[in-house]
Amino acid sequence: MAGVLQNFTIMVVDDNEDTRDLLRLVLEQEGASVVVQETVEGAIESFRRKPPHAVVSDIRLGMSDGYALIKAIRDGNAEYRGFTPAVAVTGFASPEDEERAMAAGFNAYLAKPFDPRTVVFTIRRILPGSIDSSEDLAA
Repeated sequence: MAGVLQNFTIMVVDDNEDTRDLLRLVLEQEGASVVVQETVEGAIESFRRKPPHAVVSDIRLGMSDGYALIKAIRDGNAEYRGFTPAVAVTGFASPEDEERAMAAGFNAYLAKPFDPRTVVFTIRRILPGSIDSSEDLAA
């Protein structure tokens, strides 16, 4: 599974340090450059400075939420380098929560607890030049 995210920058947004650290480790092991943020405000500022290739965000983020983040990303796309894929990784795990996240502008939805291989596959699937098969992620 080594290197499937080589040459991609992924922004991880989560207010839980353990989750941020786990996602960073998993993504870096796959070759990604990882930018971590714990607030929507920090993520938006970082995104404006240098948009990543993809965003992985929790929904519940302290005083704000992932919906505010994805709205800012989608509303600002003309200002940035085009469409930026985004994955919601959240403890809100009902079908209605998934529908809401997708309707808000996320491209994929994963419930916590998550399988690290599924996170990697999901991110790679929504990136430009996506892979078509989980065989490409075989260990």
